[in-house]
Amino acid sequence: MNGFNEVVKRGVFCLNMTDSNSREVIVRLVQEAVKQGLVSPEDEEGAVCAIIKREQSASTAQPEGIAIPHGRVSCVPEVVFMLGVHPAGVAFGAPDGLPTHLFAQMLAPQSCGVSYIQFLARLCQRLLDPSVRERLMCAGTKEEACAALLQEGVSDAKKI
Repeated sequence: MNGFNEVVKRGVFCLNMTDSNSREVIVRLVQEAVKQGLVSPEDEEGAVCAIIKREQSASTAQPEGIAIPHGRVSCVPEVVFMLGVHPAGVAFGAPDGLPTHLFAQMLAPQSCGVSYIQFLARLCQRLLDPSVRERLMCAGTKEEACAALLQEGVSDAKKI
């Protein structure tokens, strides 16, 4: 698996989402991955179903407006990362009952093991940082969102 930085830089970024519910957010992010050639059109439905099935088993919504929907599929050779920023937020089953604004969605190969868990852990660590969340919410471009997640432009003393 590629390293954290490479997966993030290759990712899909949907800023200023306006979808009205959690299913629409998941579908839109996968559709954008298809448009960018990271998921084949014939695998779109299966990818959406894998993520929704995982969400039905237990919501990946966290406090602080974060959700990490993901699914394992056989149609991708590497982790596909998709980030959605929804300024208004949507209900996603967060334990604090508040709307979710940041969707760090992923598709992982069925055979992906420890490297995927390491990617997920690093991503969660970054999303728990209030300054990273603030930068993501204010990002106007993919480059700005990538810089926030990769903590570029942050002094080494503040990096996690």
